[in-house]
Amino acid sequence: MGAEGIGLYQLIISVYLFFAAISTSGISLTATRSFSDFSARGELSKAKYSVNKCLVISIILGGVLGTVMYFSADCAGEYFLHDVRTVPALKLLAPSLPFMAASACVRGYFTARRQTIQTSVEQLLEQVIEMGVFAVSFAVLKPDTLEKACCTAVLGTTAAEVISFIYSMICYYFDIRKLHCQSERTDRLARKIISVAVPVMANSCLRTGLSAVENVLIPIGLKKNGSDTSNALAQYGTINGMVMPVLVFPTVFILPFASLIITEMSENLAKKHLKSIKYISSKMFKLTLVYSLPVMVIFIFFGKSICETLYHNSNAGIFLSMLAPVVPFMYLDCVVDGILKGLNEQTSYLIFNLIDAVIRVILTYILLPKFGIFGIVAVIIVSELLNTVMSIARLIKVTAIKIKVFEWVIFPLMSIVTPCLLMKFFSVDFTVKIVICLAFYGTSLLIFSRKNSGQPLKS
Repeated sequence: MGAEGIGLYQLIISVYLFFAAISTSGISLTATRSFSDFSARGELSKAKYSVNKCLVISIILGGVLGTVMYFSADCAGEYFLHDVRTVPALKLLAPSLPFMAASACVRGYFTARRQTIQTSVEQLLEQVIEMGVFAVSFAVLKPDTLEKACCTAVLGTTAAEVISFIYSMICYYFDIRKLHCQSERTDRLARKIISVAVPVMANSCLRTGLSAVENVLIPIGLKKNGSDTSNALAQYGTINGMVMPVLVFPTVFILPFASLIITEMSENLAKKHLKSIKYISSKMFKLTLVYSLPVMVIFIFFGKSICETLYHNSNAGIFLSMLAPVVPFMYLDCVVDGILKGLNEQTSYLIFNLIDAVIRVILTYILLPKFGIFGIVAVIIVSELLNTVMSIARLIKVTAIKIKVFEWVIFPLMSIVTPCLLMKFFSVDFTVKIVICLAFYGTSLLIFSRKNSGQPLKS
């Protein structure tokens, strides 16, 4: 599809994500929180009823949003995205929303049950099917325009959501029976669903809506900076379709913890275990920093080589290295948001994300006509710093954790920067250099940890 095709595809996805976020985020968190809270009090029959109710709501909500998306696709493509080539793909994506919403609800249930295998397999299955359908469709249909190429790409998304839904419902059916209890109606459920789901849905609506506006403004701003439509979409595709996926890929090892932490925090809050909340928050904060700092440094030193290998595009590598400093903030934001959700801080989460989204739109509108693609880099950096700092400040206030700067930041940085600098003097493959740097980093942390704890270096 090329950089231009990826740019057009990203425009389509920005609208799709708006509807998807509304249909999935609130109901998934509600299923997790309601089941966890009732389960913590030993009320499994009410927990079962709450999840069943959430599942029904998710299907209805997804169906309504899918219908709205289908019939508004023409207006969205022509007047919002300013590119009618996006309309057929938007219509093909609309039927996937009820299936996606139901799968998200089931994921919320399994998160509350601390059963990650089912959700991991479901998401892996979804990705494999999406890529498989995409590859086969391209080989068979051989689309000769970007419009047809985007339609072919989203076929995989819709097919994957349907099959993912079937798998999720099978897993849910067999697991819910293990509770060995009948559903018991609870009058408090409606209030709970509203208190948890509405703020999150409002947040998703506002944030993804503003994000979609931002994504539309990016090609417009790039054209004002002097690029034609094709180049503007290509530059947009380079950042959003090439650099950002690499930047966020390592969060696959963080997101499961960020999801599971919601259940832990919710149960500890219900039981008023404040010391446990503080301990877990501190531990997760430290581990996220220790994990994200070497990722940041590796992207800074080896970003160009990584993108040349993946995309045969050295420009993407330059931007990856430029954006690498936001990695610790981006990854911390994922974990801190999970903790705050578990502590019933949805309102704070909503406010922070709304402020962030508004500022992103304003900066995009102001900076891109003047600075072009470098304006996008500036917007991403400012946004991640602002959002994470606000979330961390709220976390510190709620949990009273203390950040150990040397142990959590300075020493890990020294331990990864040192080998990366030394590797610049050796002419070996960059993958070998990365492995050596990570080995040095892991060994340094192990020695430091053993020394601090007073344990011998050898067990």
